[in-house]
Amino acid sequence: MRQTCIERANPSDLPRIQQLIRKLSAFHGDEAQVTLEQLQEMFFGNPAPALAFVARSEGHLIGYAGVLKKLQIHSARPGFDIQHLYVCERARAQGVGRALISAVKVHASDAGAKGISIGTAPDNATAQAAYRGMGLEEITDSGPRFWIEIS
Repeated sequence: MRQTCIERANPSDLPRIQQLIRKLSAFHGDEAQVTLEQLQEMFFGNPAPALAFVARSEGHLIGYAGVLKKLQIHSARPGFDIQHLYVCERARAQGVGRALISAVKVHASDAGAKGISIGTAPDNATAQAAYRGMGLEEITDSGPRFWIEIS
């Protein structure tokens, strides 16, 4: 197995992260529209509302985790939600996703968070099985959520 390094993304990673976002969006039948400028502001702005972790193997970026920063109002503690987790096909089932989630857990713990959350599409049985296999607890009682389009 190749050595994989997990670290916080840096601005030079943004073009590759954008490519991976496009792949993830296409997998879900969507089209990514985020620009490099928007990613720069999102991950490196002041303040940055999100952070990114990347996985590298032999100098190649093979996966990333895009994490939204949240504040849990009731406890005033930070919260973190992994909104994107993507590992290139050739690197799947090798522990890369697990390592990315682990890095987010360490960061969240250091920041004082109680835990992290991650979601997946209801029909993505592979991701659901992987998360269960990693020991993540399924949240089924969080209640309905609603959405309204703003024209």
